[in-house]
Amino acid sequence: MPRNLLKIPSVIFDRLKSFDQDDVVAATVKQLRPEDVATYAHLGLALNAGTLETPPPAVPKPTAGKFSKANLVGMEKVRKDLPKYGKDFIFLAESWGSGSYHLVTQTRQVYPRDFYPPKQVNLTVDLLEKRGSVFIVKFTIDQVINRRTPNFPQELLYNLNLLQENVGAADVFPSAATLVEYAATVHVDWQLLPPGSVDEVLQAMLAGRKPVSAAEHGVMKDRITVMSQLRPEAFVTGTDGFQRYFGAKFGDDFVVFENLRYGNAMYVMFEDWQALSQKSRVELLAGDPASFERIIHQPGWIDKLKAELAAYRKRKRREQRLL
Repeated sequence: MPRNLLKIPSVIFDRLKSFDQDDVVAATVKQLRPEDVATYAHLGLALNAGTLETPPPAVPKPTAGKFSKANLVGMEKVRKDLPKYGKDFIFLAESWGSGSYHLVTQTRQVYPRDFYPPKQVNLTVDLLEKRGSVFIVKFTIDQVINRRTPNFPQELLYNLNLLQENVGAADVFPSAATLVEYAATVHVDWQLLPPGSVDEVLQAMLAGRKPVSAAEHGVMKDRITVMSQLRPEAFVTGTDGFQRYFGAKFGDDFVVFENLRYGNAMYVMFEDWQALSQKSRVELLAGDPASFERIIHQPGWIDKLKAELAAYRKRKRREQRLL
């Protein structure tokens, strides 16, 4: 079972800042190969003669996790951050030698508890499109949440965990997002570009893509310049039709990604490149926090990247000597 989210991931907050509306939904998009469909059989997905069958909207099964159970029956949270208070407990006790019973009251010191009533929201599964043999599938929690409501973070985290428990990934979208916008969040392919001059790499990354602004062009050039100075094996760009991710590959398990659209940070991924290249943007950033390092673009970020890369190269040299 995927681990629950203890807090809203920073990448989700970055996405929220880019939205031009307040109404949002917890949703995620995944690319499923035919052999992957059986993994989601518990949600009602099935293959029939090469066609993906999706279920009608339904409340997630309570066995999926504590939030799925709470969605049906509610949930109590013990507030150990608050002081204890005296609470009376009443129970029946046998009266000595009489065979009868009487009420006994005991006062115990307990922590306060918050009760979250059952939402009973549905999980909806939609097939967006088919790319070759790969199905692009959207999973949505059917509750629109407004960013301006006081309990928005709690409501969103709750729904993100419903997705995490049932789908293994979580993201957020504007409630009015189009199917094209959902489908565009999935990268089916990544392209490796050979090292070259900064201008050559930048031109190759932007070729055939949606034009970027002058400011974005400047940011890309600055970041590629930094990466080029660190001698990568190759440069990386997503091939989803317009520029979103770009970066550099310094080893099979050290890949740096930048993103012009979501947040002022780069991500250093410590996973095998062959596995990494098969993941969507959502899956990349919703995985195990130990599998990546987020470096915010603030003073000292270049030094931090250099330190991470130096430690990686030192470890690789040591491993090669042992071999």
